[in-house]
Amino acid sequence: MPADHFPVDASKLNLMTPLERLRLIAQAAFPDDKKISEVKLGRTMRQAWDALCEASGVEPWEFAEALGEELEVPLSDKLEDADPNAARLVPEALARETMIIPLREEGSELHVACACPYEGGGVRRIRFVSDRRLKLFIAPPEDIESAITFTYSRAAERQSQALGTLLFSSDGKAAIAGQDEQSAVVRLVQGLIMRAIEAGASDLHVQPFAGGGMVRIRVDGILRRLAFLPGPVLPALIRYVKAHGGMDPTNDRAPQDGRLSIVSDDHDFDVRLSVLPASRGERLVMRFLDQNRVYRLSGASFSIAELRAFRRMLGNTSGVVLLTGPTGSGKTSTLYSMIAEVNKIGVSIITVENPVEYRVAGISQVEVNPKAGLTFAGALRSILRQDPDVVLIGEIRDKETAEIAMQAALTGHLVLSTLHTNDALTAIPRLIDLGVDPSVLGDALSGVVAQRLVRRLCKACRAPVTEPHRAEELLFRQVTNEWPGYRAVGCEKCGQTGYAGRMPVTEIVEMTSELAHQISHGDRSVPGLREISKGPLSSISVTAAVHVISGDTSVQEAVRVIGQRFWKGTAEGFNRTPPSEAQLAMGGGEQGEVSLRVLVFHRDETKAKAIGEALSADHFTPLIATTPEQARTIVEGEEDVALIVADIDPAQGQTGFELLKSLRMALAWAQLPALPIVRCEDAQVREALETHGIPDYLIHPVTPEHIAARARALMTR
Repeated sequence: MPADHFPVDASKLNLMTPLERLRLIAQAAFPDDKKISEVKLGRTMRQAWDALCEASGVEPWEFAEALGEELEVPLSDKLEDADPNAARLVPEALARETMIIPLREEGSELHVACACPYEGGGVRRIRFVSDRRLKLFIAPPEDIESAITFTYSRAAERQSQALGTLLFSSDGKAAIAGQDEQSAVVRLVQGLIMRAIEAGASDLHVQPFAGGGMVRIRVDGILRRLAFLPGPVLPALIRYVKAHGGMDPTNDRAPQDGRLSIVSDDHDFDVRLSVLPASRGERLVMRFLDQNRVYRLSGASFSIAELRAFRRMLGNTSGVVLLTGPTGSGKTSTLYSMIAEVNKIGVSIITVENPVEYRVAGISQVEVNPKAGLTFAGALRSILRQDPDVVLIGEIRDKETAEIAMQAALTGHLVLSTLHTNDALTAIPRLIDLGVDPSVLGDALSGVVAQRLVRRLCKACRAPVTEPHRAEELLFRQVTNEWPGYRAVGCEKCGQTGYAGRMPVTEIVEMTSELAHQISHGDRSVPGLREISKGPLSSISVTAAVHVISGDTSVQEAVRVIGQRFWKGTAEGFNRTPPSEAQLAMGGGEQGEVSLRVLVFHRDETKAKAIGEALSADHFTPLIATTPEQARTIVEGEEDVALIVADIDPAQGQTGFELLKSLRMALAWAQLPALPIVRCEDAQVREALETHGIPDYLIHPVTPEHIAARARALMTR
């Protein structure tokens, strides 16, 4: 942007300090805000940003966007993607001094993000040191500081890569440390891992199933089928992973834990491995922890009111802030976001976790080791002698840990931790049951946040709610007097699920003098405490209902995550009458157990339906196909198909057998167990089935009931 855009001439502009220049740009971006010209800027760029954001009444990223538009400089909202290789061009000390972070190289051009992207000393110094033309982006200084710490620590770690690392190139091929030849099992492991990472999976599950192995991935909290493994492949795959994950591959009788590192397209993952002996073989779970992820509250989809509540609690210099919820509700991610909020040069932060999931630069992380005698309580005692300002405890699970956490809060430490309870206020009787003195709890507790994760509706395919209305939409209207915003549909972008990504729904209880008084006097009645603590952020159900109305998620998803309590909690929050049991049974209850889906292929529709009726009687869900095209459509569109029952009749040509082969290979990895029906005289067909790894088949004549019984035996053995 030319200097004459501003109300001073170029010579005066160049004589201004960077902070005064920032004020001038802010005045141009917010011309109607007179407070900007009077506010004290402080002595650092971060202090100046904080003061100007408060004066203009906007969040830092909104402020950055406004300044960027004024300067015609794009916003850099993906600082977590900064390339560690680009960091080699700029010394870390200079990056911190100038508040400029290298993002990536593109040819002879270096992309950088800065807090004040105006031609000046900092930009000129970075250009001189890097010997590159610069393309400027804008971002808040707080996020730049975090990104500098994270990116330069990643660059340092790359210099000392450990063994047990899988390195994936851009074409999806992997090179394993110390492994030149790639066997079939090696390629299989590589392919499964790459497919899981590409799908954004948090976990990969391998378990014995129907004489082989089923591979599933968890995406947005829901398991999806990825592959079916033949029987001999399953133990070989698990042995290979155990060998590279620091476990004993020869021991298949004891549970084992391990760890693996993955670098894929310059993206770092820590993989937590867990192997558990089961009745028909070992079960393997791989959890992917993306070490490139940058945590911050402002980027976690919390509302402005929720963000302000978090920041009020974190603004205390002492006290306990608890996060509650079941496993997989996002507690750890929110804890790390809270830590990022207070992670500053002048703040000493120590964590004690089991295990340390994400490595965070700038803080000390302690991993408990009960076998070595290092417990949560033992680690906490030592940590408090290290003079920390903030202490993060992975979980409060016993009396000793709870008491030490409360005492730490009373002696001037800010303590962040988690607790397993269904809602926020249940944490109070839970802590009292653990043995915490109510008077200590009332003084020490600063706030409790209960959290769940709901899937977001896919914005590419979601559809507005219109007539005819579904049962759960009518019930939602009755309970809230509002219609849901959108419905889930499904498209290629979201894998036909109708959802893409997840967002938190919370219940936030901040400590008040009245609530502290009641707790100190031993009041552990959750309904009574809820009446005292009622506020705009006091119900997970209401928070979820608001997101349903705004179209962020669906009624079905809210009920799936919260359960039937969603309806009662929402009715209370909207001052409406809760639905009856009969109404819940019609459209608002939690989904029951889903029966296994079986694809039935038979060219005779009458016989196909008879087989389907027998399967239904045995609690299967049959999907009928009378043509190869119908069968392929079902396999490709229904990811929960668990078994194929196919009639193979040579009188119809080779279509039956060829179809069975193609269905088992459909979607690359989605192989399925099959139960063919063949004729006694078709020896060649039976031989071909066994050659292709399909040893289970039925021989005509056979009744539909016999087919259903054999299917049940195949699925349960």
